[in-house]
Amino acid sequence: MNNSQFDEIVERRGTNCAKWDTFDVLLGGEKDLIHVGCADMDFKAPEPILKEFHRLADHGVFGYSDIFDDFYSAIERFYRHHHNVAIKHEHMVFCPRINIGCGLVAEAFTRPYEEVLIHSPSYGPLRQAIEENGRKLVEVPLRYDGVEYSLNIADLEQAVTKRTKMLILVNPHNPTTRVFTKTELEQIAQFCLDHDLILFADEIHSDLLAKDVTFTSVLELDEKYQKNIILASSPAKTFNIPGLVGSFMIISNDKLRARVADEISRIGEHNPNVFFNAALIAAYTKCDDYIASLRCYLDDNEAYLRKEFATLFPKSHIIKRDGSYLLWIDLSQCFTSEEQIREFFVTKARVGIYFGSQFSKDCSLFIRFNMAAPRKVLEEVMSRLNKVKQSS
Repeated sequence: MNNSQFDEIVERRGTNCAKWDTFDVLLGGEKDLIHVGCADMDFKAPEPILKEFHRLADHGVFGYSDIFDDFYSAIERFYRHHHNVAIKHEHMVFCPRINIGCGLVAEAFTRPYEEVLIHSPSYGPLRQAIEENGRKLVEVPLRYDGVEYSLNIADLEQAVTKRTKMLILVNPHNPTTRVFTKTELEQIAQFCLDHDLILFADEIHSDLLAKDVTFTSVLELDEKYQKNIILASSPAKTFNIPGLVGSFMIISNDKLRARVADEISRIGEHNPNVFFNAALIAAYTKCDDYIASLRCYLDDNEAYLRKEFATLFPKSHIIKRDGSYLLWIDLSQCFTSEEQIREFFVTKARVGIYFGSQFSKDCSLFIRFNMAAPRKVLEEVMSRLNKVKQSS
């Protein structure tokens, strides 16, 4: 594997960067923090995408872009190659962001007094997509036994009411990174059929699997389940292009798809910007080797961080990572409050992380750590944390 593409340290400050510039401000205003919270990578996009960007820049005209067959064919090819799933062009719908798509689906298929289920701890923007559209969000906690998270369909059965109209499934789950098994997915899909719920499945992290982890897309489930399923995904995470603002949905049910398309049209979104259009096609047709190399680099980073955290905080527990480039870390045996965690990581070590309370009020002694950074950056993070630990 060629690590040079991931070992390069790229200065992101001063580029209107949410991960670095914005969080400098949010965490105090100084520019000496290392940020390992926000979920984008500190790696350059793969070369085939950069070549497309250079081609477009040299062309010099950035007019309205539209979607043609090569856009759909790229998605079709990617799902066939990576998920062994055959999808149809006419089942695809462009949408700017997944959280926007989630909000539009809630707007289309629920009323203000009705309920949407989501597993917690949960990703904030998806919660906001429901609550800011005036719907009632019902959080159904995944079960945590101090070692790992598990799903119990009985918890969903207990939470559902006559007012429940939709379930959000994030797989791999954010922040726990849990990849749900095919059996679990079938149970969830059957639950949605039994209660006539829309199943909105966010699979944006599904390409970034840990070693020996197998992912099952909801698109692989039996045809009987597909009438309720709306799949949402994007190349944004895998290829580090979230700033291009683009995603897509795959919906086999004609009535659901038409309704969603109407909602997207209602907000004036019909087509991607010219750079996202080109990036998706390049990513999904020319970057298979990049995905394989990235997975290996992330596995190595994870092994390094697990070893370092075991020495730094022997009583900490890093949840088993199934997918994504995130680590969900239980510090409940190391700290007694979120304020202590903030003092240690942010104030003293100058390391910006995401606090567990951002995902659930019950996770205030957890942190989410983004390990998609050059190894030297992670080594500096651990050096800072160790210095604070030694001085305390």
